[in-house]
Amino acid sequence: MTLMELTVGIAIIALVAVTAGSMFVAGMRSFQARHVGNVVMADLRFAMEVVASDLRAAMGPRLPTINNDGHISFMLPNDPAVWHYFLQGGVIFRGRGTSRAEESSPVASNVHSLGFVLDEHSPIIDITMVSITAVDGVTGSGLPLTLTTRVRRRNP
Repeated sequence: MTLMELTVGIAIIALVAVTAGSMFVAGMRSFQARHVGNVVMADLRFAMEVVASDLRAAMGPRLPTINNDGHISFMLPNDPAVWHYFLQGGVIFRGRGTSRAEESSPVASNVHSLGFVLDEHSPIIDITMVSITAVDGVTGSGLPLTLTTRVRRRNP
């Protein structure tokens, strides 16, 4: 084996190693982006189900009250307290009482916006949640995740 053959062999092995390493790093970044997106989507789905369940049970004759800042107040059957859902600092909170700070607990995080639309002549409430995820240095992450659902109140 000559020195030239040895040099060519080492160069080929180095090229294969660099290519394999780059493919591994790209795969890991892709996995990270998907994983973060999946976790945030699961979090939003859970929050949507909790909010939708409560709003389905919201009782009348007093309609839920909606503010433009992603805040809704409503009453539940057999409970004299007022319940709230609101967005604060990227976190959706569920609260019970006369103010937002009273007895509130987080439902979901990484939320960019929370919206409610209520038609006063209908028992339908539209709910929209938008979240944006990002992984530093990962191309394709940071895309908005949007969930929207329509809820019919059972106790109008």
